[in-house]
Amino acid sequence: MAEDSVLQAVLATVREVAPGAEVSEDAQLISRRIIDSLSLLSLVALLEEQFSVTVRDSEILPAHFETPLAIRAFLKSKGC
Repeated sequence: MAEDSVLQAVLATVREVAPGAEVSEDAQLISRRIIDSLSLLSLVALLEEQFSVTVRDSEILPAHFETPLAIRAFLKSKGC
């Protein structure tokens, strides 16, 4: 998947777990409380399914999930 399509998929997935939230590629998801701990787990599950990756518990770090761009970078590190 090209980076832009990965980012678009990440944005769509974040919007799915945070309906009604305005989400841009650099939106501060955790610090602005767009996603909370439960929606983060839902987001991880959806990303695992969508991108056929496994996210270990030790990889669920704020740095990996703070923004859609950070999520894209994290997914890229996993081969997406």
